[in-house]
Amino acid sequence: MAAATNQLITNVSKQQALKIIAKYSPHGLFWCIDGSKFIGIDNSTGDAWTEEFETFKQCESWLLRGY
Repeated sequence: MAAATNQLITNVSKQQALKIIAKYSPHGLFWCIDGSKFIGIDNSTGDAWTEEFETFKQCESWLLRGY
């Protein structure tokens, strides 16, 4: 379950992720782990789009789709 490091994506805690989703801030690309799921948060436009994934690679691919 090792996750790679990517300079465009920031790993945050579940609590930080909930704040980003609630406040739509700060802008950027984020991920966290919730149980056995990887949660991607695309807040690059301030809309906090959120998706759940089985693997980090799937999460990373979704977050980087426009980059």
